[in-house]
Amino acid sequence: MFIAPERTDQALNKAYNYVATNLGSTYLILGICILVFLLYLALSKYGNLILGQKDEEPEYGMFGWSAMLFCCGIGASLVLWGSTEWVNYYLNPPFGVNPESPEAIPWATSYGIFHWGITGWAIYCLPAVAIGYSYHVRKFGSLKTSAGCHAILGDKTNGPIGRFIDLIYMIALLGVLGAGLGFSSPTVSATITEFFDVEESITITVSGLLVCIAMYSVSVYFGVEKGIQRLSKMCVYMAFFVLLYIFIFGPTKFLIQTSYESLVFMTKNFVTMSIGPPPFGQSEFSKSWTIFYWAWFFGLGPFMGIFVARISRGRTLRTMILGTLGYGTLGCALFFMIMGNNALYLEINGLMPVIDIWSNEGAAIMASRSITEMALGKWILPFVGIFCLVFMATTFDSGAYTLASSATKKMNPGENPEIWHRIFWAIFIGILPLALLIGAADSTDPVQKLKPFQTIVLLISPPMLIVYIIMAVGLMKSIFEDTKTENL
Repeated sequence: MFIAPERTDQALNKAYNYVATNLGSTYLILGICILVFLLYLALSKYGNLILGQKDEEPEYGMFGWSAMLFCCGIGASLVLWGSTEWVNYYLNPPFGVNPESPEAIPWATSYGIFHWGITGWAIYCLPAVAIGYSYHVRKFGSLKTSAGCHAILGDKTNGPIGRFIDLIYMIALLGVLGAGLGFSSPTVSATITEFFDVEESITITVSGLLVCIAMYSVSVYFGVEKGIQRLSKMCVYMAFFVLLYIFIFGPTKFLIQTSYESLVFMTKNFVTMSIGPPPFGQSEFSKSWTIFYWAWFFGLGPFMGIFVARISRGRTLRTMILGTLGYGTLGCALFFMIMGNNALYLEINGLMPVIDIWSNEGAAIMASRSITEMALGKWILPFVGIFCLVFMATTFDSGAYTLASSATKKMNPGENPEIWHRIFWAIFIGILPLALLIGAADSTDPVQKLKPFQTIVLLISPPMLIVYIIMAVGLMKSIFEDTKTENL
């Protein structure tokens, strides 16, 4: 990839275009179906089923649980894309809207909320419910992706088919976490370079990454209760502080009005946005964005499933589903509504050439510089950098935990993988982004240079479409069998 980047990009783009063209409509349809299926399950009588014993209390409090599931699924890249993603839709809006026009603004402010919203979190949630039910209710002896398919595959779960499912998941997760660390690190380094007014360098970026690796390695060592949960809570507190600061010292009235209008616009156009511009599943906008995101979520879904299943013992299916959809969607929306709309305000009012910065200096620099425009904004940058580091750590320590869980043959509810096993995966995850960032050192915008690795992850996701269908069918089969004689 670094030796012949142009050829690699062409090959990867061609491969992704083939997948998106032939399976694009499948991704869009399954996304809608999964959301409807989970809402039915949560609102039906089956929503009362408890993951564990009938009288069992939740293992973690609501705040700790919601903080862990949110920080597990979303890393510091949310700071980057929450601030900058609207630019893409503003310059290249869908449905024939003129670029950079007043009509493009509603699409620009609402599409990010949609893509990081309830459908994406539904794709995350289905494996969590299927794996959690198999693990906590049916007492399947290991916490793996294949566990969610046990009701259909039976003993084949322990054979080549089950191992293949787990292998695909682990490869996809390593790619996602490695590329994710690579994407997030430039965001951290941008806060440092903007605060000290120095040029960005590979030394600063790699140093930030090494600090993050050390943080999540220590967290993984202490396990879920003392490590991941505490780090996740800290991350949420810091997120509230950053967003509240921008809300108060930024264009408050504009943020409230634009956010409200964006939510209303998205709600009215939810079906239209889910289907995408015509032709269905074939438009360049859908292939570049909605299909791209759904494929990413499908590739990352089993990781979320394993971790959320682990921390959800004692919760009802209703609480698990509605909590995941609700907290995840709300948390992401706040970043787009506050950080994204703040940057939009600076652009359309001529206070800062945000789009020029995005085009010439990169998305990470734009995200940091949009904060410095506020009162004392420069002095908040170090706090934003620390917040991003903690955000990165919470995502990747849960990733190391789930990889260790998947590679453990037997693990009973409430148990953790061996410490050495968790530390091994924590270090292993950090090796890939180090290599990626060093390879992208000559790029003016490392985020763009790392995109081929993101595409590779997407190309691994098609087998997960079949796995998801097996999980949904197996889940309902298990529930029907277990509730034949029960009065829910």
